[in-house]
Amino acid sequence: MKKNKNLPAHIAIIPDGNRRWAKKHELNAWLGHKKGAEKTEKLLDVIIELNIRHLSFWGSSEENLRKRPAQEVKFLLNLFKEKFLEMSENRKIHDNKVKINILGNWQKQFPEDVKASLYKAIDSTKNYNDYYLNFFIAYSGTGEILDAIQRIAKKARKNFLLKVDKRLLKECLLTFELPPVDLMIRTGGEPHLSDGFMMWDTSDAQLYFSEKLWPDCDENDFREAIEDYSNRNRRFGK
Repeated sequence: MKKNKNLPAHIAIIPDGNRRWAKKHELNAWLGHKKGAEKTEKLLDVIIELNIRHLSFWGSSEENLRKRPAQEVKFLLNLFKEKFLEMSENRKIHDNKVKINILGNWQKQFPEDVKASLYKAIDSTKNYNDYYLNFFIAYSGTGEILDAIQRIAKKARKNFLLKVDKRLLKECLLTFELPPVDLMIRTGGEPHLSDGFMMWDTSDAQLYFSEKLWPDCDENDFREAIEDYSNRNRRFGK
C-alpha cells in the first residue's frame, strides 16, 4: 500500500472479542485481554509506515470496570499498569515522537499505582506531535456528550450571549484536540457501536467490521481495513 493513496488521517478501533477468544481457547478471560494488548505495537508500525497520524483505541468502558468479576478487573488494572509503563520507555514511541493520550474517567476510578504508570506514559510523550496514540479508558461516549452539555450550560449562565455551535461543543469534549475519525474498525463479528464511542467525532466515519476476534487480528488485517477504506468514495452528502 502506497502512502499517496486515499488514506484515513484518524483511525479508531473497538477491539472486541478478547473474552470470547479466551473462552474459545479454554483460558481465563484476562488472558484474552493480555493477548489483545500485545497487538498495539504492530499497528503502530503500520501507521508510521503509512503516515497515519492518529490511532484511537477503546480500552474499557466505565461499566466494564464496575460490572466484571473482581479478579478480571484486577488483572485489567495490572495490565494497564504494565503496558503503559512499557510504552513510556518504548524507543519506537520516542524515536517517532508518538504522543500518548489517555481519555476517560480513569483518574477517578484507578488506584494510585496504576494511575502513576498512565501519567508516566502521558508525561514522557507530552511534547511529541508527529503521531498520536489515543486510549479511551473508563470511558463513556454518552457520558462525554452529557458532560459537554453541562460545561456549555455553565458557560451560558455566565454569558447569556454565548453562541452555541459545533465549534463550542467540540471544545467541551474530551476529544477537543483530536480530529474527526475517518475510519472506525470493530472486530469480533458483532457489527454495532458501543456506548456512543467517540459519538461526535465519528459522525462521518466510514465503518469496517471484522469477523475475527481481536486477539486473532494482526497487522495484515489492519492493512486490509485501510485498503478497503482507500477504495471507498466518501461523498459527505454530495
